[in-house]
Amino acid sequence: MLTNAVLLLATAFGFAQAATYKASFTEYGSGDQNGSPNCNTNTVACGFFSANTFQAAVSQNLFGVGPGAGAGPACGTCYKLTAQTDSSGNKLSNAGNSVTVQVNNLCPADSNPLCSQSGLSGTNQYGANVNFDLCKDDGAANALFGSSGVGLAVGTAEEVSC
Repeated sequence: MLTNAVLLLATAFGFAQAATYKASFTEYGSGDQNGSPNCNTNTVACGFFSANTFQAAVSQNLFGVGPGAGAGPACGTCYKLTAQTDSSGNKLSNAGNSVTVQVNNLCPADSNPLCSQSGLSGTNQYGANVNFDLCKDDGAANALFGSSGVGLAVGTAEEVSC
């Protein structure tokens, strides 16, 4: 009961709790298996990239619009991503490793099971509410996956200030 009262007061005074999701993490960019172009350019869905921040595409349910609709409401938001397990649920050798990314692209739901969750309460095949596709070309993917030896991880995504 006290927790709810504190949350109501915090919300009333503008201290809303940051959104946190169970998330899956993948990578995309030049030379990937899907033939993706360089993801560190201003031709991505949000129309920008930042040389000072790691970039990521986010699943359509969080991005807010579908392919061809331009910049979604998530454009420019930042998330602290923390990897914990691989796709089989095994703890990563670098479990707990975190990186902050800025959303600058869409991971479309159409024909992409990792990014086709139904709303923010739906999950993909790894039980994740959202998927972050980390840009390989700016080093985001390497910063999160590091020496873990994986290219798909599961963990948490917490919205943070950019």
